[in-house]
Amino acid sequence: MLLLINNRRKMPKFLNYSIVGLEDYTISFESYCSLCDIQKFCKWGKEEPFSIKISCSDLNRAKEKVKFDQLQRLQKTEDVSVPYEELIKKVKINLQNIISQIWQGKIKAHKEEIRCLDSHKIDPMLVTQQGQDWWQDFNATMKIVNNECEKIT
Repeated sequence: MLLLINNRRKMPKFLNYSIVGLEDYTISFESYCSLCDIQKFCKWGKEEPFSIKISCSDLNRAKEKVKFDQLQRLQKTEDVSVPYEELIKKVKINLQNIISQIWQGKIKAHKEEIRCLDSHKIDPMLVTQQGQDWWQDFNATMKIVNNECEKIT
């Protein structure tokens, strides 16, 4: 069952996201296919749009890993008498870094198939602009997905 979510918040211009199951989201880049003239040479297109799956549990695991890593570093630098509750207050999770890692692993890693993001095949200036547009929409979409995931957990 596919349920589309419509929120009144600032929505990305071209990315579509939908919830699949209880806590899995699909982010589709389908609308980008009609905008990019060079996209017609890509593996992905209107018939088979490029999309990625994001699981709330994966997102939460990434946050917990960041929290754990920071906590370990703090335990090495802070006095032994500092209680755990005080240490955990000092831990800051940078959602932007987590979103960036997802971008690198799930989108930039497919630049061979996504011609609009491959500067070896297309003018680097065009790729840079296209990449910035995709990143801004992806970043905004991921923040919405993160907010939805936080409501679930």
